[in-house]
Amino acid sequence: MARFLTNGMKIDKMKTLVILLLGMTLSLTGFAPNQEEVPKLDGHSTTSGEVLTKKLKAIVDAQKITGLSVVVMKNQVIIYRNYFGVKNASTGEQFSDGTISYAASLTKPLFSYLFLKLVDKGMFDLDKPVYTYLSKPIAAYEKWQDLDKEPNFKKITARMLLSHSSGLPVLRYFVGDGKTLTLINEPGKAMYYSNEGMNLLGFIVEEHTGKDLQSLCKEYIYDPLGMKNTAMVWQKEFDADYAVGHDKDGKVLGAEKRVSARGAGSMVTTATDYSLFVSDVLNKKGLSAKLYKEMFTPQIKVTSKRGFGPLRDSLTEKGEFSNIQLSWGLGWGLFKTPHGKAFFHTGHADGWQNYCVNYPDKGLSVILLSNSDNFEHATGEILETTIGDTWSPLKWLGIYDQH
Repeated sequence: MARFLTNGMKIDKMKTLVILLLGMTLSLTGFAPNQEEVPKLDGHSTTSGEVLTKKLKAIVDAQKITGLSVVVMKNQVIIYRNYFGVKNASTGEQFSDGTISYAASLTKPLFSYLFLKLVDKGMFDLDKPVYTYLSKPIAAYEKWQDLDKEPNFKKITARMLLSHSSGLPVLRYFVGDGKTLTLINEPGKAMYYSNEGMNLLGFIVEEHTGKDLQSLCKEYIYDPLGMKNTAMVWQKEFDADYAVGHDKDGKVLGAEKRVSARGAGSMVTTATDYSLFVSDVLNKKGLSAKLYKEMFTPQIKVTSKRGFGPLRDSLTEKGEFSNIQLSWGLGWGLFKTPHGKAFFHTGHADGWQNYCVNYPDKGLSVILLSNSDNFEHATGEILETTIGDTWSPLKWLGIYDQH
């Protein structure tokens, strides 16, 4: 029997009206209220979701960050999730939970995770020279043929490629004549962040397995974890809700709709989807115990003053960041703090700047995806505001050299 209020309006209709109004509110604000208390690394202080939202909005506005997705997890569960700014300055459209963003180098940890799964399957070995997985000499592959002239190429292993110690440069365009791919270090000698190395390993995976990276990631990671808004190459369904990159002046630079997969950075995702991947890593169920240990064991010490920019070639004997024992594992950067061990990765491209950091001993993780060139110089303030993180190696990333 229908129920009525004293004014004759049906309660069911009133409920419908409330739901519609709530839906309109959420669509305008771009997020639902966060009621959880967000703990800090010190283990004592917390910040309410409401206060954290106000503080983060103030930072986003002051630093002119076009758009930002924020996820904070406690023990692999999202306790705070919010979206600030717009996904496209030209249209004024706001971020939603399903807005696709360019992951840039946040691709690398996930690709590394995929590779370790293939090692677990017996398809690859971390310490076997990678050239042995190719059916033809390296000279037969146009993009990689320059390596045929490098005697040390045959020393390179997957372990070196995953830990950025293969001797390959970040990009061939930044060294020598800007066209030829050469080794800049002896394999295994030093950590030197390398997109070329990750892309080489991705190419070898595709050649050896006969499958493209998108198919492999979908089979081993995306589908099992329910990552429906993530892909190594652009999917048609993503056209319904995606962000575009912006420069420091807020000018639209466009979307990243890659048609070919790259282990170094072709992936698109959302902060929520990426949290599913991070949770799986932290749960330690996706790999054998041996490979989990390998992933978070320092493979090479970081002794460069910076990871990027002019100072990346400046080495110190002890290492400027020895206080946090900065090193690289298999796919992740590693460091130590008074709050325990931590692992991190960054993601950077024109118009896109991202960061992910995890403190397993405290059960805290932060994922930040931005479609703005103004994000990085605010990263430290955002991390300190969210979980009290003042230990992330942002100086090594060169963030503070830019301003």
